[in-house]
Amino acid sequence: MKRITLSVGLVALGAAAAHAQYATGLSSVDASKPWSFSGVIRGFYDDNYLTLPKSYPVIVNGGIVYLHPRDSYGTELSPAVYYNHSVESTLLTASFVYDLNWYEDRNSSTFQTFMFNTKLDHEFSERYKMSVTETFVSAQDPGILNPNVVSSPLRVPGSNIRNTSGLDLTAQMTRLLDLHLAYLNNIYAYQQNGGDEAPADSYASQSASLDRIEQSATIDLRWKALPETTAVFSYRYENVDYTSPEDIIFDGSAPYQSYAYYHGPGSYKAESRNNNDHFVYAGVDQSFTPTLNGSIRAGVEYVDYYHQDTSTLSPYVDASLTYQYLPRCAAQFGLKQLHNATDVTGVYGTTPVVDEESTAVYLSVSHAVTARLTAAVLAQAQYSSFTGGGAAYNQAGEDYYTLTVNIGYQFTPWLTGETGYNFSKLDSDLMNRSYTRDVVYVGIRATY
Repeated sequence: MKRITLSVGLVALGAAAAHAQYATGLSSVDASKPWSFSGVIRGFYDDNYLTLPKSYPVIVNGGIVYLHPRDSYGTELSPAVYYNHSVESTLLTASFVYDLNWYEDRNSSTFQTFMFNTKLDHEFSERYKMSVTETFVSAQDPGILNPNVVSSPLRVPGSNIRNTSGLDLTAQMTRLLDLHLAYLNNIYAYQQNGGDEAPADSYASQSASLDRIEQSATIDLRWKALPETTAVFSYRYENVDYTSPEDIIFDGSAPYQSYAYYHGPGSYKAESRNNNDHFVYAGVDQSFTPTLNGSIRAGVEYVDYYHQDTSTLSPYVDASLTYQYLPRCAAQFGLKQLHNATDVTGVYGTTPVVDEESTAVYLSVSHAVTARLTAAVLAQAQYSSFTGGGAAYNQAGEDYYTLTVNIGYQFTPWLTGETGYNFSKLDSDLMNRSYTRDVVYVGIRATY
């Protein structure tokens, strides 16, 4: 259900929403039947729901107006439906979650989230297996829009879309050697474009800086060296194609008022950040004990920014360690190092910021205090530095932290009371981006 749980691998990074974390795992209540339903109602207080810095300047009618963080009480409603069906060698699971947050501030502001997940697992035989996944999300919070490493740590109003499709094939070549092939397609589309701002096109919109298609293909050789040890040798190719027709940097030689109409030789289109990405790495999946498991992938990442005639070589790491220390109690630690997209684009007078290099870590703990009382904590940190953009941006840094605490008390198998606290903080070397945000909530969850 929509609750805080342990995640597999680095999927947990950024997965916490402002008031809740979405998960599609099946609980003991719903695993026994194909359909299950849940509903959540919460009251909350959010001290910075627009993720604004202490003082943020914007241009209105030719003058500068300073915005400040806005706080608000509010109500969250979230119905969800889940489906699972198994026939012989095929398992189909699906879920749909709708989340509505109503804020009493600013004439009853509302934010809506839609999330649809489906997965099909099929075994053609003992040697050949296939998995197909599809996820569609429409949201505003960074942790939902960016399921792994966060590209924009700011809340973005509007119907912002991420669609993720995946295909995995596994073939057992010999008793000890498997071949794994995977394809992944991510499509990002943000509602905000240059025409939404005043003056139009005076700076890069979220659409210009983040609309993109990411496609990747992976080939793994997995060798079962020991009963508890599997060695992995991999290559992954990824193409990042920015799809907005807008400029991300505007030619500063033109008068300010003409930005909407003038795109001179000093301007750059969104597509100028397109790149090809190559990963070569090795790793190990290790079962230390029945309750302690680890996984690591380590190697190099080579990124070719072909429109900029430049490239970079950097380390790549993806690791996790999971420990079930007691029944219904588990902890997981994870780390990931790679290049990722960013909403920061740079300014006139130099080449654009092409991406950022990030190190992301998390620790997730779920602990059954009693048979009815459960506490869960998810702490995450992401350390990023920008690539490109000249002296003002290149290697400038941003640190993004989140903490989610949830306490649930199960009154009956179908009714749970819960309360929690969510914290997020952005420390940026750039002006007008750093902020802190605190959210507290209390509510009831019903499942059937």
